[in-house]
Amino acid sequence: MTYVEGTIKRYLFYSEDNSYSVIKVEITDTNDPELIRYEPTIIVCGFFPKLDSHSNYKFNGEIIHHDKYGLQFNAKTFERIIDHTYDGIIDYLSSDIFPGVGVKTAERIVDSIGLNCLDEIAEDKKILDTVPKLNKKLKEVIHEGIIKNREMENTLVWLYGFSISPNMAMKIYSQYGIETKQIIKENPYILMEEVEGIGFKRADEIGLKIGFSHDSDIRISAVIYYLLSEYMNKYGDTYLLKDDLIRFTLRFLNNQQSEEVEDNKVLTQLEYLLERGKIIEEQDKISLNYLYYAENFIAKKMLALNNELNDFHDIPMHIEAFEKINNIVYTKAQRKAIQLALSNNMSIITGGPGTGKTTVIKGIIDVYKMSRNQSVDEFDIRLAAPTGKAAKRLTESTLLPATTIHKLLGYDFDGHFKFDEHHPLEAKVLIVDEASMIDCLLMRKLLGAIQPGTIVVLVGDANQLPSVGPGDVLNDLIVSDMFPVQRLNIIHRQAKDSHIISLAYDVLEKQISEDILENKDDRVFVHAKDTYISSNVLKLIERLILKGYGLIEDIQVLIPMYKGMNGINRMNDLIQETFNGESKDQSITFGNKKFYYQDKVMQLVNQPDKNVMNGDQGVVVGVDDEKELLIDFSGNVVRYNRKELDQLTLAYATSIHKSQGSEYKVVILPLTMSYTIMLRKKLLYTAITRAKEMLVMVGNLEAFRRGVLGKDRKRNTHLQNFLLKESQPKNDNQIKIEDFLDDDE
Repeated sequence: MTYVEGTIKRYLFYSEDNSYSVIKVEITDTNDPELIRYEPTIIVCGFFPKLDSHSNYKFNGEIIHHDKYGLQFNAKTFERIIDHTYDGIIDYLSSDIFPGVGVKTAERIVDSIGLNCLDEIAEDKKILDTVPKLNKKLKEVIHEGIIKNREMENTLVWLYGFSISPNMAMKIYSQYGIETKQIIKENPYILMEEVEGIGFKRADEIGLKIGFSHDSDIRISAVIYYLLSEYMNKYGDTYLLKDDLIRFTLRFLNNQQSEEVEDNKVLTQLEYLLERGKIIEEQDKISLNYLYYAENFIAKKMLALNNELNDFHDIPMHIEAFEKINNIVYTKAQRKAIQLALSNNMSIITGGPGTGKTTVIKGIIDVYKMSRNQSVDEFDIRLAAPTGKAAKRLTESTLLPATTIHKLLGYDFDGHFKFDEHHPLEAKVLIVDEASMIDCLLMRKLLGAIQPGTIVVLVGDANQLPSVGPGDVLNDLIVSDMFPVQRLNIIHRQAKDSHIISLAYDVLEKQISEDILENKDDRVFVHAKDTYISSNVLKLIERLILKGYGLIEDIQVLIPMYKGMNGINRMNDLIQETFNGESKDQSITFGNKKFYYQDKVMQLVNQPDKNVMNGDQGVVVGVDDEKELLIDFSGNVVRYNRKELDQLTLAYATSIHKSQGSEYKVVILPLTMSYTIMLRKKLLYTAITRAKEMLVMVGNLEAFRRGVLGKDRKRNTHLQNFLLKESQPKNDNQIKIEDFLDDDE
C-alpha cells in the first residue's frame, strides 16, 4: 500500500454529516518516488475527523486519477506524525487539539518534563503538577487531548482490522467515541441496532473474531432478533408465531456447530428480549417492538383523522361548476371519488390502470382550488409518493411539485425526520399516490407528521403487490371497512385499446384469454424452453435497441427470483457482458461482484449520508483505477470504494417487487416453471402493469397459467386487529395526545 506523509496546508472540503474530507497536503515523504519528484503537494481524500492544519500526518491508501480533478490520494487510514524535536512538540501542544494552550505554555511543559513529555503525561497526568503556572483546567485539556487523539487513531486501526471501510469505521467511532473498543468487546452485536449499515453478519464476524462462542447468551439473543427481522423483511409479516421463531433459531444455531444448542437457552434469551421490550408477545405472536408500535399508532391516528369533522361544503356544486367552466365531464365514479376525498378528512381511492386515478387526483386539486377562489398557498396542497419515479410521474400528470414521502418529511443524512408529531407538516390537502407501496414504518412516520384538519387522500392499486417492507397497510385499511373508499373499476376508452391493460385485468380475473399467444402491437409472447430463455432475452434487447429503445432508461427485465439459470443474477451478468462488455477495461471487481463503466446499477440499502435510498437506480459514470466507482443517481453522483460494493447490484434485470412505483417503456418478462414457487396473481399483475408501450413475455405458457391461478399469500399483520380494538367504545370518548405516542417514546 502506498503511503504519503506531509503537512496539511488547507482544507478544501469537510462534511459534518459523514466526516468526508478533501485536504491539500505538502508531501514530506512517500514510498512512491515518482510522486514526490513531480508532485510537491497532493489532494488527499478520505473519511476521518477534522485534522489540524499545519500538522504532520501519514496517510495510507492509493493514488487515483480523477477525470475532473486529476491526481489524488485516496486515504484508507491515517495517523499523526509528531516531530519529537523541541520545536515539533511545541507545535503539537499549541495546536487546535489543546484549546487554551499557547506556545509559551507548551514551552514550559517541555522545559519542565522533557522531550518525552507526551508519553509521560499519557501515563500519569499528575506529572503536569511540576509545570509552573498551569491551572487545573489546562491540565485536563492537555491530558484528555493526548489520550483522545491516541485512542481515536488506535481505535480506527483496530476497526480496519475487521475489513470495515474507513467510512463505516468513522461512523462507528462517531457513535461511541473513545469507548468504541470497550463497547464492541462487551457486545459487538449492539452494532446491528445502533449503527446503520452494520447487519448481523458483519457484527457476527467481529463477535466470533474477538472470542464470542457460537452458543453465548449474547449471540443467541442477537440471532433471535436477527432471524425475526429477516423474516419480517423477507415475507412482509409484522409478527411470527413463537414456536416457529424458536424452531428457526435452533436450526440456525445448530447448522453452524457440531454440539447442539438446547431449547432452554433459546427460551431464556427470548424471555430476556421480551423483558427488555425489544420484542413483544401477544397471543403467541412475536413482533419486533417498532413494528408493533407502528401498526398500533397507524390504527389510532387513522381513526382519529377519520372521526374529524370536515368543513368543506357544497362539493357537488363546486364539481359541477368546475366542469362547466373547463368543459370537462367526469364519469359518475370520478365525481364520487372527488366528492368523497373533499368531504372526508381521510379517504382511500383505489383502482387499476386506465381507471382514471390520475384524473381524479387532478380533479381533487382543481375543485379544491376553485372552491377556495384560487387563494391557495404553495404549501396548502402537498403531493407525495413512495419513490422518486412515482413522484416524478405525479408531477408530470398534475403539473404540481410532488416529492418522495421521505423528502416531504425532511429525511436527513443522519436518518432523522424533520417533520413529526411535534413539528407537523403545513398542508391543508395531502394526496399520496402509489399507497400500496407504503410499509407500516413509513406510514407511521407520515401519519405522525399530519396535523388535525388536514384532508388526507390515499391513492393506490390494491391489486398490486404489497410493500417491500413489513405490513400490508393499504389493503388492511380497505378490508377493515372503517374508512371511506371509492373503487374505480371502469376502464376508460383510451386504456381499453391497450392489450397490456386488458391482460392485466384478465390476470386479476384469473382468466387466460384466447389471444394470449397472438402478437399485438404492444404485447408479444415468445415461446422458449428454459435453456433458451436467456438467449431469447438477449436477442430481444438487441432488436429493441435497434428500434431506438435505450437499455438504461427504456428497457427493464423483470424476474421474480435471483438464483438459477434464468434468475436475476445470471441474467444481469449475461446482459452486462453482451451489451457493455467493451467497457471491461474500465471495471472494478470485488468478490463475486463486477461493475463496468456505463453499467446500470441499483442501491440495495438506505445510505442517507450519501442521499441514496434502497431501490434507487443509477449509472456507473466513473471507474477510478479499479479502486472506486462513481455512480450517477439522477444527478446525484456518489463515490463507492471497494468495500462498499456490496451495497450495489446490477439492475438490467430486477425483481418485480423492486420495480413497484416505476414504469418502463418496455418490460421483458421471462416465464419459466422454475419460477412457479414465486409466481402469483399479484406478482404477474404488478409486472405487467409496469409496461407503458410494450410487454414481451418470454418462455413457458404453462408457467404463466400457473402464475395466474396461483394463490397470493396473505401477510400476517396486527393492523386490522388494532383498528377493531381502537374502534370499540371507550369510557371517555376524548382523544388525548398520549394516544398518538408510541409506548417507547
